[in-house]
Amino acid sequence: MNSDSYSTSRRAALKAGIAVIAGTSVAALATRASAQSAQAAPASVAYQTKPNNGAQCSGCVQFVPPNACKIVSGVIAADGWCELYSPKS
Repeated sequence: MNSDSYSTSRRAALKAGIAVIAGTSVAALATRASAQSAQAAPASVAYQTKPNNGAQCSGCVQFVPPNACKIVSGVIAADGWCELYSPKS
């Protein structure tokens, strides 16, 4: 193999590698944006700002202190509640 064909194939491999890395980065960003927009609207899960029979967001596995939720969008009260409540074990 002469040096011209070696540098050409090396250049092609580098371009392909860069394209794969760029494509992977774009796909990861799109997945993250999709996951963020996949949160439920508070009204769709009967969210309320008060506890329900002692169950409240601060005791749920989905609650993210101080005022967020992994699966419900918007500002979430620590003493709120919704139908997706899942108690911490």
